[in-house]
Amino acid sequence: MLDARLRPPFHDVIWIADPHNGRIAMALNSAAPYAFSSNELWTIGIAAYAAVISTFVLGWDAYKWLASGAKINLSASSGMKILGGQVPDPKTYLSITAWNVGDQPTTITNLGGMYFDSWWSAYVTRRKPSETFIVNEPSQAQRIPYRFEVGDQWIGLTDQTDDIVQKAKDGYLFLILYTTRGGRGHRVRVKIRERKSAEL
Repeated sequence: MLDARLRPPFHDVIWIADPHNGRIAMALNSAAPYAFSSNELWTIGIAAYAAVISTFVLGWDAYKWLASGAKINLSASSGMKILGGQVPDPKTYLSITAWNVGDQPTTITNLGGMYFDSWWSAYVTRRKPSETFIVNEPSQAQRIPYRFEVGDQWIGLTDQTDDIVQKAKDGYLFLILYTTRGGRGHRVRVKIRERKSAEL
């Protein structure tokens, strides 16, 4: 038997002396698995539930923060005519209509355009357009800079020239509305509406 004074102070280890060679062997003492009490299980469950709820609340707050601010919806129409007035206007226009459907106002600072000659540059990289331009005074009634309130609608016009029509058909032409909080701007692709011949 191993002298108690020589026995190392480990509670989960059994030390056995071999009577034949005097060597000391070590064996692990198997212990029964720990069983949680009902109060401990309730505590763990409540803590897990609180962690899930706090994570959800944090995610919802982050989503609201990202979704807040002015949100601009755009549409573009081709082949627009101006009727009425003292002097007839023979020009054809492109029209862009914007709605602020967000929860904060913003200011429209400019209306421009970009032309891309490939789908990749138009929708993937969205950089290095083949041509860019700025529309001078797109609206006489709602002059830029224009305070764009929540729920407001803004309409701008630009000449529908033969060059514009060709670019819209051959490549990817966008009108871009710039606002104080819009970064690169809000864009909408221009598609030329084909005129249908009148039926007799």
